[in-house]
Amino acid sequence: MNKFEKHIFVCENIRDKSHLKQSCGRLGGIEIRDKFKNRLRELGLAPKIRANSAGCLGECKHGSVAVIYPEGRWYGKIKLDDVEEIIQKDLINNDTVERLEVIDDK
Repeated sequence: MNKFEKHIFVCENIRDKSHLKQSCGRLGGIEIRDKFKNRLRELGLAPKIRANSAGCLGECKHGSVAVIYPEGRWYGKIKLDDVEEIIQKDLINNDTVERLEVIDDK
C-alpha cells in the first residue's frame, strides 16, 4: 500500500451560475488540481504527495480553495500561476505561502 506523506485537496465544486455563493470549479479549481497532479508527477513527487479533487470545502468566499494535510494549511484565491509556488514552498519545503493562506476568521 502506498502511503502518501501529504495530500492537497483542491475544491472542484461547481454550483449553478445563479447560486449566491461562488464555486471553486468555476474559478479554476479543476485546472488547478490538474496542474498540481502534472507538476508533482514531473518533479517525481507523485509517490509521496497526492493531489486530490474535493467537493465543497466550505470556504467558498476564498475560492479557489485547497487544503494540505497533514499540516491542515488552507489556501485561497489560488490561481494557476500559484501552483508552482505552493509546491516549492509548502509541499517541498514545509513553509506557508502566507499571501494565499486562509486565516480562520471566527
